[in-house]
Amino acid sequence: MRKYLLSTSAIAGVSLMSSLAYADVSISGSAEFLYSDSDSSISANDGTSTSSTHEVNIDFTNKTDSGLTISLNTDIDADSAGSDDDNSLSIAGGFGTLILGNTDGAEDKYSMNPGALVQEEKNAGELGTTSAIGSSTGARQDGNVNKITYHLPAMGGLTAGISFQNGGVAGGDDTQAMGFNYAMDAGGAAITLGYATATNEGATKDTDSSSLGVKIVANGISFMVAQGSYEATDEDQSTNSAGIGYTLPNGLALAAFTVKSEDDLDAGEEYSATHYEAAYTIASGLSAVITVSDFDYENGTAADSGATDEDGTITSFTVKASF
Repeated sequence: MRKYLLSTSAIAGVSLMSSLAYADVSISGSAEFLYSDSDSSISANDGTSTSSTHEVNIDFTNKTDSGLTISLNTDIDADSAGSDDDNSLSIAGGFGTLILGNTDGAEDKYSMNPGALVQEEKNAGELGTTSAIGSSTGARQDGNVNKITYHLPAMGGLTAGISFQNGGVAGGDDTQAMGFNYAMDAGGAAITLGYATATNEGATKDTDSSSLGVKIVANGISFMVAQGSYEATDEDQSTNSAGIGYTLPNGLALAAFTVKSEDDLDAGEEYSATHYEAAYTIASGLSAVITVSDFDYENGTAADSGATDEDGTITSFTVKASF
Protein backbone atom coordinates (compact mmCIF):
# COMPACT_ATOMS: atom_id res chain seq x y z
CA MET A 1 0.00 0.00 0.00
CA ARG A 2 2.82 2.35 0.90
CA LYS A 3 4.63 1.66 -2.37
CA TYR A 4 1.38 2.32 -4.25
CA LEU A 5 0.90 5.66 -2.54
CA LEU A 6 4.48 6.67 -3.29
CA SER A 7 4.08 5.67 -6.92
CA THR A 8 0.82 7.54 -7.39
CA SER A 9 2.31 10.59 -5.61
CA ALA A 10 5.33 10.55 -7.92
CA ILE A 11 3.10 10.27 -11.01
CA ALA A 12 0.93 13.13 -9.79
CA GLY A 13 4.02 15.24 -9.07
CA VAL A 14 5.47 14.63 -12.53
CA SER A 15 2.09 15.41 -14.11
CA LEU A 16 1.81 18.65 -12.16
CA MET A 17 5.35 19.70 -13.04
CA SER A 18 4.75 19.03 -16.73
CA SER A 19 1.69 21.30 -16.66
CA LEU A 20 3.56 24.25 -15.13
CA ALA A 21 5.16 26.99 -17.22
CA TYR A 22 8.87 27.47 -16.58
CA ALA A 23 10.44 30.87 -17.15
CA ASP A 24 13.97 31.91 -17.92
CA VAL A 25 15.15 34.11 -15.08
CA SER A 26 17.77 36.84 -15.43
CA ILE A 27 19.09 38.82 -12.47
CA SER A 28 21.36 41.83 -12.94
CA GLY A 29 22.37 44.85 -10.95
CA SER A 30 24.21 48.14 -11.11
CA ALA A 31 25.90 50.53 -8.73
CA GLU A 32 27.22 54.07 -9.10
CA PHE A 33 29.27 56.26 -6.80
CA LEU A 34 29.41 59.97 -7.62
CA TYR A 35 31.72 62.74 -6.41
CA SER A 36 30.92 66.24 -7.62
CA ASP A 37 32.45 69.69 -7.21
CA SER A 38 30.07 72.59 -7.82
CA ASP A 39 31.19 76.14 -8.58
CA SER A 40 27.89 78.05 -8.38
CA SER A 41 26.87 81.69 -8.21
CA ILE A 42 24.58 80.67 -5.31
CA SER A 43 26.66 80.03 -2.20
CA ALA A 44 24.27 77.35 -0.89
CA ASN A 45 24.96 75.27 -4.01
CA ASP A 46 28.72 75.93 -4.04
CA GLY A 47 30.85 73.05 -2.74
CA THR A 48 31.44 69.31 -2.97
CA SER A 49 29.14 66.33 -2.44
CA THR A 50 28.97 62.55 -2.82
CA SER A 51 26.09 60.24 -3.62
CA SER A 52 25.42 56.68 -4.74
CA THR A 53 22.71 54.69 -6.51
CA HIS A 54 22.06 50.94 -6.58
CA GLU A 55 19.57 48.95 -8.63
CA VAL A 56 18.61 45.29 -8.96
CA ASN A 57 16.81 44.06 -12.09
CA ILE A 58 14.91 40.77 -12.17
CA ASP A 59 13.48 39.55 -15.48
CA PHE A 60 11.27 36.50 -16.07
CA THR A 61 10.64 35.35 -19.65
CA ASN A 62 8.40 32.53 -20.81
CA LYS A 63 7.59 31.35 -24.35
CA THR A 64 4.12 29.83 -24.69
CA ASP A 65 3.15 26.97 -27.03
CA SER A 66 1.13 29.47 -29.07
CA GLY A 67 4.26 31.56 -29.76
CA LEU A 68 3.69 34.38 -27.29
CA THR A 69 6.61 35.74 -25.29
CA ILE A 70 5.54 36.76 -21.77
CA SER A 71 7.96 38.78 -19.64
CA LEU A 72 7.94 40.30 -16.19
CA ASN A 73 10.42 43.02 -15.32
CA THR A 74 11.05 44.26 -11.79
CA ASP A 75 13.55 47.05 -11.20
CA ILE A 76 14.27 47.50 -7.50
CA ASP A 77 15.70 50.83 -6.37
CA ALA A 78 17.93 49.74 -3.50
CA ASP A 79 18.38 53.35 -2.36
CA SER A 80 14.68 53.78 -1.47
CA ALA A 81 14.12 51.01 1.06
CA GLY A 82 13.85 48.42 -1.70
CA SER A 83 10.96 50.12 -3.47
CA ASP A 84 9.95 49.08 -6.98
CA ASP A 85 11.25 51.60 -9.51
CA ASP A 86 9.92 49.79 -12.58
CA ASN A 87 7.49 46.88 -12.59
CA SER A 88 5.75 45.73 -15.76
CA LEU A 89 4.32 42.79 -17.67
CA SER A 90 4.82 42.48 -21.43
CA ILE A 91 3.13 40.18 -23.93
CA ALA A 92 4.75 39.99 -27.37
CA GLY A 93 3.79 38.16 -30.54
CA GLY A 94 3.02 38.67 -34.20
CA PHE A 95 0.53 41.37 -33.23
CA GLY A 96 3.24 43.51 -31.60
CA THR A 97 3.99 44.10 -27.92
CA LEU A 98 1.59 44.99 -25.11
CA ILE A 99 3.16 46.38 -21.90
CA LEU A 100 1.17 46.77 -18.67
CA GLY A 101 2.40 48.31 -15.43
CA ASN A 102 4.64 50.93 -13.87
CA THR A 103 7.10 51.75 -16.63
CA ASP A 104 7.93 54.32 -19.29
CA GLY A 105 5.55 54.66 -22.22
CA ALA A 106 5.55 55.74 -25.84
CA GLU A 107 6.76 59.29 -25.25
CA ASP A 108 9.96 58.09 -23.61
CA LYS A 109 10.49 55.26 -26.12
CA TYR A 110 10.31 57.38 -29.28
CA SER A 111 11.36 60.90 -28.21
CA MET A 112 14.73 62.17 -29.45
CA ASN A 113 17.10 63.28 -26.70
CA PRO A 114 20.72 64.10 -27.67
CA GLY A 115 21.48 64.03 -23.95
CA ALA A 116 21.37 60.24 -24.22
CA LEU A 117 24.81 60.42 -25.87
CA VAL A 118 26.18 61.59 -22.51
CA GLN A 119 26.10 58.92 -19.80
CA GLU A 120 25.84 61.29 -16.83
CA GLU A 121 23.64 64.11 -18.15
CA LYS A 122 22.63 66.67 -15.52
CA ASN A 123 19.07 67.97 -15.61
CA ALA A 124 17.96 71.44 -14.58
CA GLY A 125 17.09 70.36 -11.04
CA GLU A 126 20.48 68.75 -10.48
CA LEU A 127 22.15 71.92 -11.67
CA GLY A 128 20.42 74.06 -9.07
CA THR A 129 17.33 75.64 -10.63
CA THR A 130 13.94 74.64 -9.23
CA SER A 131 12.11 75.96 -12.27
CA ALA A 132 9.99 73.66 -14.43
CA ILE A 133 11.88 74.77 -17.53
CA GLY A 134 13.07 71.99 -19.82
CA SER A 135 16.61 70.68 -19.73
CA SER A 136 16.31 68.19 -22.61
CA THR A 137 14.14 67.38 -25.62
CA GLY A 138 13.27 63.98 -24.14
CA ALA A 139 10.00 62.88 -22.54
CA ARG A 140 8.37 65.55 -20.34
CA GLN A 141 5.24 63.67 -19.19
CA ASP A 142 6.44 60.09 -18.93
CA GLY A 143 7.90 58.00 -16.14
CA ASN A 144 7.40 54.84 -14.12
CA VAL A 145 3.66 55.32 -13.64
CA ASN A 146 0.96 52.68 -14.15
CA LYS A 147 -0.04 52.71 -17.83
CA ILE A 148 -0.91 50.64 -20.88
CA THR A 149 1.46 50.75 -23.86
CA TYR A 150 1.17 49.08 -27.25
CA HIS A 151 4.01 48.88 -29.79
CA LEU A 152 3.23 47.90 -33.37
CA PRO A 153 5.35 45.14 -34.95
CA ALA A 154 8.29 46.61 -36.87
CA MET A 155 7.44 47.38 -40.49
CA GLY A 156 10.69 47.78 -42.38
CA GLY A 157 12.46 50.61 -40.62
CA LEU A 158 9.31 51.92 -38.93
CA THR A 159 8.53 51.32 -35.26
CA ALA A 160 5.62 53.04 -33.51
CA GLY A 161 3.56 52.87 -30.35
CA ILE A 162 0.90 54.47 -28.15
CA SER A 163 0.33 54.58 -24.40
CA PHE A 164 -2.48 55.53 -22.03
CA GLN A 165 -2.24 56.54 -18.37
CA ASN A 166 -5.46 56.70 -16.37
CA GLY A 167 -5.83 59.74 -14.12
CA GLY A 168 -7.87 57.87 -11.49
CA VAL A 169 -11.49 57.50 -10.47
CA ALA A 170 -12.14 61.25 -10.54
CA GLY A 171 -11.04 61.38 -14.19
CA GLY A 172 -10.02 64.47 -16.10
CA ASP A 173 -6.31 63.80 -15.68
CA ASP A 174 -5.63 61.06 -18.23
CA THR A 175 -2.46 61.11 -20.33
CA GLN A 176 -2.16 59.83 -23.90
CA ALA A 177 1.13 59.52 -25.76
CA MET A 178 2.26 58.29 -29.14
CA GLY A 179 5.40 58.26 -31.23
CA PHE A 180 7.44 56.64 -33.95
CA ASN A 181 11.00 56.07 -35.11
CA TYR A 182 12.03 55.48 -38.72
CA ALA A 183 15.47 54.02 -39.44
CA MET A 184 17.18 53.99 -42.83
CA ASP A 185 20.61 53.85 -44.45
CA ALA A 186 21.89 56.64 -46.67
CA GLY A 187 25.39 56.85 -48.13
CA GLY A 188 26.81 54.48 -45.51
CA ALA A 189 25.22 56.40 -42.62
CA ALA A 190 22.54 55.00 -40.32
CA ILE A 191 19.81 57.63 -39.94
CA THR A 192 16.94 57.54 -37.44
CA LEU A 193 14.06 60.00 -37.45
CA GLY A 194 11.93 60.25 -34.34
CA TYR A 195 8.78 61.98 -33.14
CA ALA A 196 6.79 61.72 -29.91
CA THR A 197 3.90 63.64 -28.41
CA ALA A 198 1.91 63.46 -25.16
CA THR A 199 -1.19 65.18 -23.80
CA ASN A 200 -2.38 65.35 -20.21
CA GLU A 201 -6.03 66.35 -19.82
CA GLY A 202 -5.99 69.07 -17.19
CA ALA A 203 -9.03 70.51 -15.43
CA THR A 204 -8.55 74.00 -16.91
CA LYS A 205 -5.82 73.53 -19.53
CA ASP A 206 -4.26 70.50 -21.19
CA THR A 207 -0.52 69.94 -20.92
CA ASP A 208 1.07 69.16 -24.29
CA SER A 209 4.64 68.10 -25.05
CA SER A 210 6.41 66.96 -28.20
CA SER A 211 9.84 65.93 -29.44
CA LEU A 212 11.20 65.84 -33.00
CA GLY A 213 14.73 64.96 -34.02
CA VAL A 214 17.21 62.97 -36.06
CA LYS A 215 20.19 60.77 -35.20
CA ILE A 216 23.03 60.02 -37.65
CA VAL A 217 25.70 57.38 -37.08
CA ALA A 218 28.61 57.28 -39.54
CA ASN A 219 32.22 56.11 -39.22
CA GLY A 220 31.75 55.46 -35.50
CA ILE A 221 30.50 59.01 -34.83
CA SER A 222 26.98 59.53 -33.43
CA PHE A 223 25.34 62.91 -33.98
CA MET A 224 21.86 63.94 -32.88
CA VAL A 225 19.79 67.13 -33.02
CA ALA A 226 16.28 67.64 -31.66
CA GLN A 227 13.61 70.21 -30.88
CA GLY A 228 11.04 69.93 -28.10
CA SER A 229 8.00 71.91 -26.97
CA TYR A 230 6.02 72.03 -23.74
CA GLU A 231 2.75 73.91 -23.17
CA ALA A 232 0.92 74.05 -19.83
CA THR A 233 -0.57 76.60 -17.45
CA ASP A 234 1.82 79.59 -17.54
CA GLU A 235 4.27 77.56 -19.68
CA ASP A 236 5.08 77.86 -23.39
CA GLN A 237 8.56 76.39 -23.65
CA SER A 238 10.72 75.56 -26.64
CA THR A 239 13.93 73.55 -26.29
CA ASN A 240 16.70 72.87 -28.79
CA SER A 241 19.55 70.45 -28.25
CA ALA A 242 22.42 68.73 -30.05
CA GLY A 243 24.90 66.04 -29.09
CA ILE A 244 27.88 64.14 -30.49
CA GLY A 245 29.68 61.01 -29.35
CA TYR A 246 32.67 58.92 -30.46
CA THR A 247 34.44 55.90 -28.98
CA LEU A 248 38.17 55.59 -29.58
CA PRO A 249 39.77 52.20 -30.39
CA ASN A 250 41.17 52.02 -26.84
CA GLY A 251 37.62 52.13 -25.40
CA LEU A 252 37.64 55.78 -24.34
CA ALA A 253 34.21 57.26 -25.13
CA LEU A 254 34.02 61.02 -25.70
CA ALA A 255 30.73 62.92 -25.85
CA ALA A 256 29.31 66.43 -25.69
CA PHE A 257 25.76 67.73 -25.41
CA THR A 258 24.30 71.23 -25.45
CA VAL A 259 20.76 72.41 -24.75
CA LYS A 260 18.91 75.72 -24.63
CA SER A 261 15.35 76.29 -23.43
CA GLU A 262 13.20 79.42 -23.13
CA ASP A 263 9.66 80.21 -22.03
CA ASP A 264 7.69 82.67 -24.19
CA LEU A 265 5.14 83.31 -21.43
CA ASP A 266 7.79 84.35 -18.91
CA ALA A 267 9.84 87.06 -20.60
CA GLY A 268 13.54 86.54 -20.13
CA GLU A 269 13.36 83.03 -18.61
CA GLU A 270 16.10 80.97 -20.23
CA TYR A 271 18.14 77.89 -19.41
CA SER A 272 21.25 76.69 -21.22
CA ALA A 273 23.81 74.00 -20.45
CA THR A 274 26.74 72.25 -22.10
CA HIS A 275 28.06 68.90 -20.93
CA TYR A 276 31.47 67.42 -21.80
CA GLU A 277 32.23 63.82 -20.91
CA ALA A 278 34.94 61.16 -21.06
CA ALA A 279 34.07 57.58 -20.11
CA TYR A 280 36.55 54.72 -19.92
CA THR A 281 35.93 51.01 -19.43
CA ILE A 282 38.43 49.82 -16.81
CA ALA A 283 37.36 46.19 -16.97
CA SER A 284 34.30 44.21 -17.96
CA GLY A 285 31.41 45.70 -15.98
CA LEU A 286 33.50 48.49 -14.46
CA SER A 287 33.89 52.03 -15.84
CA ALA A 288 34.81 55.56 -14.79
CA VAL A 289 33.16 58.73 -16.10
CA ILE A 290 34.31 62.35 -15.86
CA THR A 291 31.68 64.98 -16.69
CA VAL A 292 31.96 68.78 -16.82
CA SER A 293 28.68 70.73 -16.98
CA ASP A 294 28.49 74.48 -17.59
CA PHE A 295 25.03 75.95 -17.01
CA ASP A 296 23.20 79.27 -16.87
CA TYR A 297 19.64 79.93 -15.72
CA GLU A 298 17.90 83.32 -15.89
CA ASN A 299 14.57 83.63 -14.11
CA GLY A 300 13.35 86.68 -16.03
CA THR A 301 9.74 87.42 -15.10
CA ALA A 302 8.97 83.79 -14.24
CA ALA A 303 6.63 83.25 -11.32
CA ASP A 304 8.13 79.84 -10.46
CA SER A 305 8.44 79.62 -6.70
CA GLY A 306 12.04 79.53 -5.52
CA ALA A 307 13.54 79.86 -9.00
CA THR A 308 16.41 82.35 -8.98
CA ASP A 309 19.18 83.27 -11.39
CA GLU A 310 22.13 80.89 -11.23
CA ASP A 311 25.16 79.95 -13.29
CA GLY A 312 28.18 77.81 -12.69
CA THR A 313 30.13 74.67 -13.45
CA ILE A 314 29.79 71.18 -11.97
CA THR A 315 32.64 68.72 -12.37
CA SER A 316 31.79 65.15 -11.43
CA PHE A 317 33.56 61.80 -11.26
CA THR A 318 31.48 58.62 -11.36
CA VAL A 319 32.48 55.00 -10.80
CA LYS A 320 29.97 52.61 -12.41
CA ALA A 321 29.67 48.85 -11.97
CA SER A 322 27.25 46.40 -13.59
CA PHE A 323 26.64 42.81 -12.61
